Amino acid sequence: ACSNFPVRLLTLHLRIFVNSAVAGSAQRGYSTSAFSKLSRVGIRHPPPLPFIGNLLFFHEGFWESHTKLIAEYGPVCGYYIGRQMFVVVSSPEMIKQILVTDFSNFTNRTKPNLISKPMLDSILCLRDDRWKYVRSLLTPAFSDTKLKEMTPLINQACDILLCNLKVYADSGKAFDIQRCYNCFTLDVVGSVAFGTEVDSQKNPDDPFVKNCRRFFEMSLFKPLLILILSFPFIMIPLLRIFPNKKQKELNGFFIKTIKNAIVYRHQQDAAELYVPSGKIVNT
Repeated sequence: ACSNFPVRLLTLHLRIFVNSAVAGSAQRGYSTSAFSKLSRVGIRHPPPLPFIGNLLFFHEGFWESHTKLIAEYGPVCGYYIGRQMFVVVSSPEMIKQILVTDFSNFTNRTKPNLISKPMLDSILCLRDDRWKYVRSLLTPAFSDTKLKEMTPLINQACDILLCNLKVYADSGKAFDIQRCYNCFTLDVVGSVAFGTEVDSQKNPDDPFVKNCRRFFEMSLFKPLLILILSFPFIMIPLLRIFPNKKQKELNGFFIKTIKNAIVYRHQQDAAELYVPSGKIVNT
């Protein structure tokens, strides 16, 4: 038995080495296996890193990095965030072909893995025939007549933006203009879509403003997000199990806001049916 001990020890070490080599090979294969899709169709892209792809390429921000990406890799290029492939199109002719000529072939957005209801039922997440049906219902809301009705609300948000910009201009100091336009966009969406009048730049603690910012805030460099991008097959099922208090609070706030907007609109419609004499107007 003693004479067989070195052989057994050697066999054990050999098994450990083989298993480690197989595991390492599998890990290297997984970490880079998704990064050949763009090259196979002839789309240029920055060299991706194992697991995280081109995540570090965007450390300066998406706008600056996309501009740099297009300058270096052409009007049609791509990148990887985690294992997910993205294609960037900056050619006006091709953009027109995608959004107009062949629009029916580009109905689906990136498949959401961590989004839950009710956001999952929004037009941003719907796919195929369901998306087309909901879009057909929404199209009348953007008719010329409806857009004209929105114009006073948009002009009001523009006036607020100009007042805020004038304050900065008079001070002569540098300021973050992107934040001003973010606030302007939020004011327009709040007034047009939710019937909520806010000056998000002067009232950053308004509940609507705070919850909108919480909804859109995202950092690509948070450790948890990096883990999700690197190991989606493990992290996504785990995150679906654990309750998301922040998401639940946001869903509750926006559902309540939308219901209040609907009730207010119904009250307005009912009021328009009556004249001062109390008679119903024929419509």
